[in-house]
Amino acid sequence: MSQDFQPLSAALGILLQEISFSAWISSPGSRNAPLLHAFSSLKCPNAVILDERSAGYFALGTSIRSGKPVILVCTSGTAALNYAPSVAEAFYQRVPLLVITADRPKNLIDNGHGQSIRQENIYEGHLRASSILNPEKPIQYNVDKIRDSLYLLKDGPVHINVPIKEPLYEASISLNISSLERISKVKVVNKEFLKIPDWILKARYPVLIVGQWNPEWGKIDDIVANFRFKGWLVLAEHLSQLSALKAINLDDVLIDNTQIPFDAVVTVGGAWISKKSKNRLNGIQHMHIGPSSPHPDMFGNLKYTLETAHKKGLKYLFDSIPDLDAAWLKNWSPRFYKKTAQWSDLWVNEKISKYGLKNWDIHWANSSSVRYGIHSWSSGGWNQKGQTHYSNRGTSGIDGCTSTAVGSAWISGKRTLLITGDLAFFYDSNAFLNNHVSLGFKVVVLNNHGGDIFRRLPKAIDSDIFETHLSYKHNRSIKNLVSYTGLEYFYVSKIDHWEIVWKKFIESPNSSVLEVITDSSTNDKMWNNRFK
Repeated sequence: MSQDFQPLSAALGILLQEISFSAWISSPGSRNAPLLHAFSSLKCPNAVILDERSAGYFALGTSIRSGKPVILVCTSGTAALNYAPSVAEAFYQRVPLLVITADRPKNLIDNGHGQSIRQENIYEGHLRASSILNPEKPIQYNVDKIRDSLYLLKDGPVHINVPIKEPLYEASISLNISSLERISKVKVVNKEFLKIPDWILKARYPVLIVGQWNPEWGKIDDIVANFRFKGWLVLAEHLSQLSALKAINLDDVLIDNTQIPFDAVVTVGGAWISKKSKNRLNGIQHMHIGPSSPHPDMFGNLKYTLETAHKKGLKYLFDSIPDLDAAWLKNWSPRFYKKTAQWSDLWVNEKISKYGLKNWDIHWANSSSVRYGIHSWSSGGWNQKGQTHYSNRGTSGIDGCTSTAVGSAWISGKRTLLITGDLAFFYDSNAFLNNHVSLGFKVVVLNNHGGDIFRRLPKAIDSDIFETHLSYKHNRSIKNLVSYTGLEYFYVSKIDHWEIVWKKFIESPNSSVLEVITDSSTNDKMWNNRFK
């Protein structure tokens, strides 16, 4: 017998209790009402976020920070499309987002009914699994589809599409899922086979690159430090969670070394930011350590993948490699920066990185901001105990950086600082259009009145449309926008006022935003002269 639509919502509510979720995030709507009622009994916190695009990133930050899956649920139609950017980010960061979209019945699609679109495969290509529930099938069929999809949630985002017909508000029903037989089509195969290829074992000048590292993967400081004793060069950036004393930023050492002797590169973890360094390593034999595809071929010569958990693979590599003569590492030492003397984005970042923000979470918006973080890290900053760095480097967009940080702070309860640029802040201002901004949440907005990073692209600044179409030059302040959000506002535009304003900003118990006004041409000059 065909099942009603509401039992599917009830079935989901029961099945989700089999998994430990850190939270469920919802947006207001009508078609998702049966789902919201079914999820209300889940024993995890709920946040209601008006803007679905912001909600997706809020959920992303919640999952990354908690290390657990998060449920994301919305109504039908374009609401579901707004999740797409965060789903793509979750896919490349391997974040377990369970995206549940309410849908109109199939007979209403393409027939002029409101908020009815073709949403069955809207995230195709950026999912670990997808289930389209079918109310015309027995409940057992749908239960098995749900469970099969949930099994793959550990590797990244999963989408479950739930067609729901009216009436939407019905009396709750009793559904005993446990009495249904488990008929799974998922075959669990232990395919893990660990082996280090000979060309790695025979390398004389090997390099280990530690990319973005989620603290939930485990601490690796000691393992990484010991690679140097075995004659390996260890490269990293601040998102690796490593101290600059245990790894170096390749951009620093490439300034003085035009010849690259490396004969093998091993990467582990997530994204590695430096585009210049990636280009310099192009063509070198490459092995990647990671739990699941896609495995990044960053240098155009990915020859082998050790498909296992990041930390497990790193330890297996260390135990397998021979001891090498480490004398060659003397030519690859960190470059000492000169201290930036002039008011600029770089000066501000250097100052903040040296303050005692012990046990803070630091979130970096994309574009210039996260790159300033590399510089301030490798020049001795961000060395306080308990500091953790986050950034959306899966797709590297500016669209949800603030919402991600807000979600992270909400679930962790930790002191959180977001460092962002003006365009990223404007773009994601709806991150504050909710009731879940943690008290004491801090944002530093580097307002250079446009996209400064585009000034550093070869010949871009010579274009006739550079300021209007590429860098989006503007004269706006964020003051009125911050007032609209209800956050406390601070402002600084010169060195003489910095210490006083910073102290008031960071010591304020309120959630607050510090607008830092800088000049784009000076920022360029300071960045280009940081080694001189």
